[in-house]
Amino acid sequence: MRKSITVAAAFAALAIPAAAPAATPIDTAKADVTKLQSDIAARQATIVADLQKLTADARSAKSLSKDAARALVRSDLAALRADRDAARTTIKADRAQLKTDLAAAKQVEGAKAQLQPALKSLRQSIRQARQALRAEVRQARQALRELRASFRK
Repeated sequence: MRKSITVAAAFAALAIPAAAPAATPIDTAKADVTKLQSDIAARQATIVADLQKLTADARSAKSLSKDAARALVRSDLAALRADRDAARTTIKADRAQLKTDLAAAKQVEGAKAQLQPALKSLRQSIRQARQALRAEVRQARQALRELRASFRK
């Protein structure tokens, strides 16, 4: 009985690696592209939400005293900076990993043709995310300018 369990365990151990093929450098690079895209989307969602809250609070703070408005805006800015820094470190690490995996994938013949659509999609999503963030930043800055101007009157 003991022999049959040991033999069955040995066959199971040999069957698992055979069923799971090794990932190629191209697959690894594509996975890194996907992870970077998802992290950029998460960053955009988080930062846009923070910027919208900052804009709304700046617009509503016009009726508050200067000190209360300053405290409200400072707390929003602190949250925005913390989220921005956390996202920056995550994306920076993802980009470094992608860079090393792309260097390894370049050694494989035909990698450029296989990775080109994924990298093009990545560049496009980064460009769109930056444009959306810039628009939100413009609105938040305008709201803060209006808030400052309301206290000068």
